[in-house]
Amino acid sequence: MAVVLLWDFGDTLVDERWMLRAPAEYRGWPSAWRAVMATHADDWNVGRVSERDVFRALHARTGLGVDAIEQHAAECCRSIRFHPFAWQVATERRLPQALVTVNPDLFVSRVAATYDLGQYFDAVVVSCVEGTDDKTALCEIALDRLGFTGPRSAALLIDNRQDLTDGWRQSGGAAYWYRDDAALAADLPTLLG
Repeated sequence: MAVVLLWDFGDTLVDERWMLRAPAEYRGWPSAWRAVMATHADDWNVGRVSERDVFRALHARTGLGVDAIEQHAAECCRSIRFHPFAWQVATERRLPQALVTVNPDLFVSRVAATYDLGQYFDAVVVSCVEGTDDKTALCEIALDRLGFTGPRSAALLIDNRQDLTDGWRQSGGAAYWYRDDAALAADLPTLLG
């Protein structure tokens, strides 16, 4: 039975496509965003480049001004759609819990701050701050920040990526592969006891 929860963010607690909403002045935004992410996301997620670098790359691809891109990014980050049941469970804080996410500085300044995620999680561990996108390493950092010294098998990672839940399980942790709210609602009693 879990004594501590480790929550993923994108496509677990929220629909991670929040940055794909196109501004009125550039309908090709989703395609431009994906192209820039293909070349920048890995470096951005571990802090080797900043949102300013990414905004400049988007400017080069779209012709939109960097300030307009920044305003659009801020609007997208204020319009995130949460998965209702997963978010309800997270905000109920049934157990000590950490948010463990692979995300860039935009997440820290424009998402975590906007939604005051620190009020719901005892620790917020973000890859760009830690300099690694290794989910198992990020989970270990979270457990340390939670002061958790129990067996790793009592630390439950809830994540939408099966490769990451498998990896955490292989390291001795407990894991739940999140597919949707309905499945989580059905499975939660066995997860939390």
